[in-house]
Amino acid sequence: MDARTVEQISQWDSRPFSGGFETLHTLADEEFSGAVDAGGAWLFMLNGRVIGVFDGTIDSFEDADGTLFDAPHPSLPLLFSMKERGGKTQAKYYTNDTPLKEASETLASNKFTGYIELSENVLSGDYYVVYHGGRSMSAAYVGQSEQLYTGDEALSRANDEVGIYEVVAADVNVIDLPEIEESEPKPDPEPVATPESEPVSTPTPESTSTSEPAETNEPETPPEGSAQSSPGTPERAEGTGSSTEAEAVQPSSVEMEQSPTEADARPAQSAHSTPNASSSGGAGNDGGAESAAGTGASDPLSDEQQWRETTTIPSLDPDKSSSAKSHDVGVKQRRPTRKPPQQRSQSRSTSGRAKEVEAELTARAEKIETLQSKLARAESERDELKAERDRLKERVEELQDELETLREKGPGITAERQLTPEQALAQTNFFVRYGSKAKGTLADAAAGDASRETIESNLQLEHHTQFDAEGIAVDGQEFEAFLHDSMEYTFVSWLVVDLLYEIIETGHQRGLGDLFEAIQEIDRIELHGNLVTEDEEGEETELTFDVILRDRMGNPLVVANINDSRDPATGEMMGSLVDAATSVASVNDELSAAFQVTKSFFEPAALETTEDATSGGLLTREKRESFVKLSRKRGYHLCLVESRNGEFHLTVPEL
Repeated sequence: MDARTVEQISQWDSRPFSGGFETLHTLADEEFSGAVDAGGAWLFMLNGRVIGVFDGTIDSFEDADGTLFDAPHPSLPLLFSMKERGGKTQAKYYTNDTPLKEASETLASNKFTGYIELSENVLSGDYYVVYHGGRSMSAAYVGQSEQLYTGDEALSRANDEVGIYEVVAADVNVIDLPEIEESEPKPDPEPVATPESEPVSTPTPESTSTSEPAETNEPETPPEGSAQSSPGTPERAEGTGSSTEAEAVQPSSVEMEQSPTEADARPAQSAHSTPNASSSGGAGNDGGAESAAGTGASDPLSDEQQWRETTTIPSLDPDKSSSAKSHDVGVKQRRPTRKPPQQRSQSRSTSGRAKEVEAELTARAEKIETLQSKLARAESERDELKAERDRLKERVEELQDELETLREKGPGITAERQLTPEQALAQTNFFVRYGSKAKGTLADAAAGDASRETIESNLQLEHHTQFDAEGIAVDGQEFEAFLHDSMEYTFVSWLVVDLLYEIIETGHQRGLGDLFEAIQEIDRIELHGNLVTEDEEGEETELTFDVILRDRMGNPLVVANINDSRDPATGEMMGSLVDAATSVASVNDELSAAFQVTKSFFEPAALETTEDATSGGLLTREKRESFVKLSRKRGYHLCLVESRNGEFHLTVPEL
């Protein structure tokens, strides 16, 4: 189980769990929603149905003890079961482009099963909408305290948030509980005597009527699907007091003594039941209301009825689930027909104390084994943490040595020797040079005459500055370290070597022909440089680019703008790049490509701008990829690049 999921479940109301399958069947009858933890094995239930078992099998709960967690909302066990089972991300959307409400309505109309998670680029919390067969429920964990919101309030908060959400398709696997093995019943005991020591005969249906006075009004008909107990039930459950109370308890006592066959043969409808009560949905126990009162347990059915009137729960019929087959081998895949709770309790008691003792010993042995396993894991984690501590201690000592070295050099770096990143880059140029042209050049690589390893070892990106770099600091770093960490330097290194070989290895030499040829001609790279264009009236315009790659004659071959922030590249950024590159290409035939590089991702508006600029119309026969066509022979490739952990990936056009 995911550690964060376990932590969230631990905040729910909890109570001890024991009795294994017997208790699970009781929870199923009560239409319980929540989770059960038994020795590290987890089981999720929704409306009485088992919808997931993790870190174990259904057999792990046969005679298990553990902890029962009541879900504060039915969306949570369904959501956690889906997340733990894992699903497939169908799509990601930005709320400003595709509102969450719009996507939710579409999913519901298409009978979707899975969930929406809104958490990326959202600072306030995590928001979820979980679906089954198109019916939905909502939950949210908000703030650092992860306060839980559910239902309409959670959905309203989610609709007000801005961020990226993903749509995940996930299965619901309904698992039937195994049948309970009943032991042989003991012979019928002697009839139970009344307080006056008189024998009691088996009552007829007419004799089971209420002991209330005749003038007492009939109770209201319970809502369909409930099993509301009739007036007088608590008095019958006590079994003590006046002779009237003793007479009221006699029918239940006799029912406990009858054999299963006799009990099943008796009429199922009491004097206080309506004609619909025995056939309403979910009423699988003839004496359910009386047995609940007889055990002294609180009646959850009235609460359940109120909940049903205010909450919509997705259908969990196995026939409607994407996978109704259990993963547990050897378990019958059907919902067994069980005896009423009174008869199950009677059969269970006949097994004797020896069975109970054996089960307790087995449970304790399993607990000991579990604790030993946890202890072994804790010892292993302790050893790993000790090793990590030693590594960190060594690293701290290394950093302290480096700091001391920098402090020694510190007096040589005065305020006059500090440069901003913009100043340092604007006064720096790179040059493509080789250790020996005989050992392999970019042209040799394009012709297939030099390997990537040869080029990487022979090619050098030399830099030239318009200032004395000795003793210069930029943002608290020495100039050399700052320069090699900059996105401008890492992008140029990727473009002149890695991109060339990616085009070759993927067979895109023709589709990206202009760019492929231009890379071989790169001689000098200017950072934060300017290009001057002239319009038809002769008016000059100065355009700035983060990177300009030129040939030996100084002609611009490639231009690039870099978004070095965590915010996504916008449509405005792409529009500015297209306008500037188009102006340059209109007066420089040598321009082959324009790049937009981002450390984050591209907004849909940026992708739309790129598509509009490179579409070329309905009748175009352009074979060059992602190409902005200015005339029959003039144009340039428009390329989108994403940076991840120091690596670059060309996303448009796709290689």
